[in-house]
Amino acid sequence: MRTNIYKFQENRLIDRLCSLKVRGEVIEKKMIESVGGQPERGFVIVKFKSRIIEMPFEASQFEQTKIGDQIWFSPPAPERDSCNCHLFTWLIAGVVTGVFAIWAITSHFQERTAVFLSFAATGLIGIIAWVRTCSHAQNKCLRDLEMEINFFDTDGG
Repeated sequence: MRTNIYKFQENRLIDRLCSLKVRGEVIEKKMIESVGGQPERGFVIVKFKSRIIEMPFEASQFEQTKIGDQIWFSPPAPERDSCNCHLFTWLIAGVVTGVFAIWAITSHFQERTAVFLSFAATGLIGIIAWVRTCSHAQNKCLRDLEMEINFFDTDGG
């Protein structure tokens, strides 16, 4: 069975973030109508430090909560943010490197050998670009989670 160390670290950091309890101030309450025949849902807007967070609440808790109250909540896990700039940079670098590799190989080798070496070189370049992009995205996700934990953990109560 394969183990993905990045996924393990990500799950560990998400669990740690969700286990934190911090106190925030309720600044607004709102009801949102759900589509598809589901009941309305209550959301409480909470301010913690310089950040405003929208939290779903059960109906009983929603009715009891008043604006200005201090409530304990668990911080939400941040959404995974893709790094399109990094992806396109490596895509362009991979295509340019592949073109130069094909040109160099075809100018130095004969027909059949040149074709096989060109496929091998461009495949290797593509794999390197893909691995680099994936590792950058994983590292960015782990850094974001650590920053969130540091933000909420410094003033936990």
